[in-house]
Amino acid sequence: MNTAVPLKILTVCSHNRTRSVMTMVMLQSMLDARLGDGAAIVRSLGFGPEGIPSIPDAVAAMKRRGFDTSQHRSRKVTADNVGPADLILTSERNHVVKIAASRSARSYMESDVGEIIDPTGSAPRAFEKSVVGMEEMCRRATHYIVRVAEPPETAKRFSFD
Repeated sequence: MNTAVPLKILTVCSHNRTRSVMTMVMLQSMLDARLGDGAAIVRSLGFGPEGIPSIPDAVAAMKRRGFDTSQHRSRKVTADNVGPADLILTSERNHVVKIAASRSARSYMESDVGEIIDPTGSAPRAFEKSVVGMEEMCRRATHYIVRVAEPPETAKRFSFD
């Protein structure tokens, strides 16, 4: 992938203190490993107030995976900061509706699109189960993003020879 123009990805959750932050760091790590540093930039946003730190359980869950999110402060979804995104991954259907308000919400809300349950306030075991689900979502997202971002191998291209 051409690193001169990185793929811009946003992760979004309700308050930008738990799910979107954890998804952001895990997805960034996975994309860096597959595409190389700088090929993709992953940022996170939410709909709550700005400047609030990640919840302690989220910081601890990421620390167990080798990531430090202790300095993260929540950032708010605005038209200016979602506009440049190439891809937006949300934690809930409702987040998509809030971002893409001009689209029909009813059909989307009734669809069978997976959601990430907010683990905030859950017991440690339930919180960790949710984080494991986020990791799997990040693996699947990385797989699809890499398929789009990486050009096919020359040997697999159709040839007239």
